[in-house]
Amino acid sequence: MLYNKYVWLFFLGSTVYMLYYSDYYKTVEKYFVNQYDSIVTLIKVTSDQEIRTKTGEILFTQNALKKYTTLESGLYLSILGQVFDVSSGAKHYGPGETYHVFTGCDGSAAFITGDFTASGLTDDVSSLTNKQIQSLINWVEFYRKTYVYKGKLIGRYYNKDGSPTIERHKLEERIQIAMKRDSIEEERKTRFPPCNVEWDATSGTRVWCSKNSGGVTRNWIGVPRMLYDNPGLKNYRCACIRLESKEYKENLGMIRVYDGCDENSTICMIKSTAA
Repeated sequence: MLYNKYVWLFFLGSTVYMLYYSDYYKTVEKYFVNQYDSIVTLIKVTSDQEIRTKTGEILFTQNALKKYTTLESGLYLSILGQVFDVSSGAKHYGPGETYHVFTGCDGSAAFITGDFTASGLTDDVSSLTNKQIQSLINWVEFYRKTYVYKGKLIGRYYNKDGSPTIERHKLEERIQIAMKRDSIEEERKTRFPPCNVEWDATSGTRVWCSKNSGGVTRNWIGVPRMLYDNPGLKNYRCACIRLESKEYKENLGMIRVYDGCDENSTICMIKSTAA
């Protein structure tokens, strides 16, 4: 039994010795060393530099984006997590110019609020309305058409691999809501076109309807009416109403005649600045 034990120990030692000095061991060692180096490099890249993807898109860290605030390094800004090179607009974004504060960061909220302070230049747009966020999307489209798109900013709206974050998905939902509301408003404007409005300090406000009032071309004129979004609200707008239409009959509860105006007149004089 003791003899067998020493045989096994000799065999085990020989095996370890051969593996240690064989190419196989060197291959395994090289693999793990390379993996370690890759991890260290990735940590360095994600903290200080930008990451270039296979498609040529760049993923910027906050620190990486901060470098692009000079004419020498380039002028980059981010809006809703999308990064653009605005160097060609140096007269607006260069050092000392009005919009230089936007470079090197994501100041999305300030595009709407106009607050260019450190606290106002934030990518947090949760306090904005859906309509205001839709306006921000128009800004994004402006930058895509006017300047050079570079990539994405890692953080609130995009993950380290460039995929959208939960926050980005929420933003998209709010944009869709705003677009749907726009569609409803446009349809309502077609059914109830805005009036023409003219104000005079002496005579007051004149509202009237024509076949092209409110920019809505049609083959009927209509009469001016106060149109409310809700019967319980105080705010209204002047709309041209076709009295024989189905829409008028279905929305009687939200339509009022102007005081002192003939029900069938296409022109109404209002003795106040409100139309």
